[in-house]
Amino acid sequence: MSRLSPIGKPGESFGVRSGDGTPIAVWVEGDGPPMVLVHGSFGDHAAWTVPVGELRTRFTTFAMDRRGFGESGDGEDYSIERDFQDVAAVVETVADRFGSPVTVWGHSYGANCAMGGANTSAAVHHLVLYEPSLGLTYPAGAIEAAEAALATGDRETAVVRMLFDVLEMSQTEIDELRASPRWPKLLAGAHTAPRECRVEETWVYQPGQFDNISAPTLLLSGSESPSSLIAATHRAADAIPNSRIHTLEGHAHFAHRTDPQEVVSVIQFRISSRRDRAKAPDKLPANDARQRWRGWLNQRERHLREPVHY
Repeated sequence: MSRLSPIGKPGESFGVRSGDGTPIAVWVEGDGPPMVLVHGSFGDHAAWTVPVGELRTRFTTFAMDRRGFGESGDGEDYSIERDFQDVAAVVETVADRFGSPVTVWGHSYGANCAMGGANTSAAVHHLVLYEPSLGLTYPAGAIEAAEAALATGDRETAVVRMLFDVLEMSQTEIDELRASPRWPKLLAGAHTAPRECRVEETWVYQPGQFDNISAPTLLLSGSESPSSLIAATHRAADAIPNSRIHTLEGHAHFAHRTDPQEVVSVIQFRISSRRDRAKAPDKLPANDARQRWRGWLNQRERHLREPVHY
């Protein structure tokens, strides 16, 4: 990363140590209330470049490289709970700097991680999940084929199999991607795709699993997205207290890139229009920040038991 510092300024990056010691790179842009961004599979923080262009005049964005991607580290034994811890560590670091809870926005597999991070940390003000993917299934043999290629060190074949079998990209689309600047990043993160697909396929929501999420949660779903993703979004909503689904009409899984103005406007409207009668404090002393966040969130949760209309 460009530099390591306790907290970055716009245009800079900084590092956070997760619970297991893994370094997580975070990239800063914009000016305004803090928002942590969690990217999905097959990417890194740069996946947020287009929406950050829209967000930067309204929020200070903190786009993290998830473990195994970009300039973040990785561990030997992967579990999605590690990703949960990573998100929580970034949230806590940013919240400590700003002295107040933060908004967290995750996309696809990153939405899964954001959901777990918000369940772990009390420092989340609002949670935005764009089509979380837990519970998806894939064609028989697709994950095994990619794992077999990785076992022989053939990252390119592993990536191609994932793109073709899982994302259902055409050969022409794959060739175009191979010729783009993104290809080296895809190869570097090739090992992450099969492990994340396995998490999605084997996931079963447990009763009360995400009951610690106190933040109001907005789930985004594209009207043109595959039915499997829409169903996964509804399963996530059922698992989270105080959650609402907003359908992005005419859009699919990547509206934050194809129409960032609309998506960001929806998010800002939903956040600002919630009837939160208990206002988050602007500054919190470092020594009792966590206790006061929890008190504020508990107070707000009492008000939010009433029906909420956007």
